[in-house]
Amino acid sequence: MVEASLKSVAGGVLPEGYEAAGIHVDDVRADMVFATVPKEKLPEVARQLHENLNARFITTVGTDAREVSGAFEVTHLFGLDKEQRFLILRSDVSAADPTIPSVTQSITGAGWAEREVRDLLGLTPVGNPDLRRLVLPDDWPDGVYPLRKEFRVDERPPSVPANKVKMNEPPADASVLPLGPFFPTLEEPVFINLFVHGEEIVGMDYRGFYSHRGIEKLADSDLTYQQIPHIAERICGI
Repeated sequence: MVEASLKSVAGGVLPEGYEAAGIHVDDVRADMVFATVPKEKLPEVARQLHENLNARFITTVGTDAREVSGAFEVTHLFGLDKEQRFLILRSDVSAADPTIPSVTQSITGAGWAEREVRDLLGLTPVGNPDLRRLVLPDDWPDGVYPLRKEFRVDERPPSVPANKVKMNEPPADASVLPLGPFFPTLEEPVFINLFVHGEEIVGMDYRGFYSHRGIEKLADSDLTYQQIPHIAERICGI
């Protein structure tokens, strides 16, 4: 039933009031389908999309919509390339229970985006195998989430050096080759621990976002609708 229903979404067979597998279709456009999914059903829906429809995971975005709907929103964006459509799955997350099931059991690549949402909004992806800090600085205080509306754009939280992110340990008998955080071949300053057996790379660990400039918070707080494209098109990775 779930698979058949999701095939209907992919093929564009979306009669009014369509509901299946917990999906409620909110809007259908020529190249996009907007749908709402209860957060507890999200892992199964994502698995069906990924495994049975070859939906390509693009990214995950968190939004503080409490002033509008009373809840946070987590949106998973998928590409249905064969049908030349995007599928946008939105799930509400209560402020009283700021957690959402992770989809990394079937879509490993979603882990990074889920960690960004956790860092910036405090919405924990339950089941994500790596919940270490990703975006925020090493000395950022716990429990402070910069993309929540109550966090001011000019706020400067106190430094907590003890929050430094611990890098993963290398596999047995592997040597560690550190690169960065400033390295001439990289577009952004990052720190990478390469785990090597002789000439063979057997693993790695990553720490990035050293140049995070808070532009998203600035756009959400101070910039006007006309100013945002002006600054966004001038952002350079280096």
